[in-house]
Amino acid sequence: MAHDNKNKNRGGRNDNRSNEAKPFDFSIFKEKYKKWIQEEIDDDCINFMDKFGLFLCDKSDKNASFPGFKAVTTSQMRNIFSEVKRIEVKVIDQEQYDKNRSYILLLRPKIAYSTARVLASKRDSRMIELREVLEKCLLAIENYQQFKRFSQIFEGIIAYHKVYGGKD
Repeated sequence: MAHDNKNKNRGGRNDNRSNEAKPFDFSIFKEKYKKWIQEEIDDDCINFMDKFGLFLCDKSDKNASFPGFKAVTTSQMRNIFSEVKRIEVKVIDQEQYDKNRSYILLLRPKIAYSTARVLASKRDSRMIELREVLEKCLLAIENYQQFKRFSQIFEGIIAYHKVYGGKD
């Protein structure tokens, strides 16, 4: 009986980093992201955050030992999220949202810059998909409550990423 060694490293331990993670299905996101931002976070949104958090880890499955080579690091996401939280402290109601809207608009170039920095050192990264998701959500924001929902969705993605062993 032949042994399957394709997932074993030199020490004989399982190394799931060599497995290609499954392609991510963005269809539910494309269909519902505006509703999640503009109306409510529902079960489909929670399921998306869960699956997208795993996708950002670039793992072949939930039980894989290590994040893949294309994985987004926790610190890469936290760099962006800390800016979101900094804005959230300023924006406590609709009036403050109106006064500070430019900071929210400027999140898009900051996310683009963060993505470019990652890609400068790494040819391929799931940071590209994170940027696409965050930018679509940012473009859907029209008021204070929607910005709060955006922050909650981003926080949920980070939480699930950490649950699945997102690397630092």
